[in-house]
Amino acid sequence: MKVLGAVFLLILSFNARAQGDLGIGVSLGNPTGLNGKYWLTENSAVDGGAAFSFGKHTDFNLHSDYLLHEKSALFLNEVNPLDVYYGIGARMEFADDIELGIRFPLGVAHVFGEESSDVFAEIAPVLDFLNTTAVELYFAIGARYYFNP
Repeated sequence: MKVLGAVFLLILSFNARAQGDLGIGVSLGNPTGLNGKYWLTENSAVDGGAAFSFGKHTDFNLHSDYLLHEKSALFLNEVNPLDVYYGIGARMEFADDIELGIRFPLGVAHVFGEESSDVFAEIAPVLDFLNTTAVELYFAIGARYYFNP
């Protein structure tokens, strides 16, 4: 059952459609690991990650989010716009028991060059509801390289 759930989340996170670019990268924070993002339209994307949480326990996490982007919503200066994004998703944590939660990511991203890479920073409150009831706060910074699938 654990493997089936993990496979389902990974398939959801990399939902293949022919109209977007796929980015693969790393994220540092809580959790730390690999991430990916697939653009569905100009302003919407699906992202996902496979990572480890560090802290009291070291647990493996899978997550996937549906994201909406506000392009160039903020500016560092006149030539460096930041996209703001927000969304909703799911998170599975493989601790002693599988924990399932709803994620609410909020972040900023900067795209470099001809949209071939980006850097991002996000926070994501998680409301756990399976095998535990808790609110956790995840945070990460990261980078991705994009290519056409």
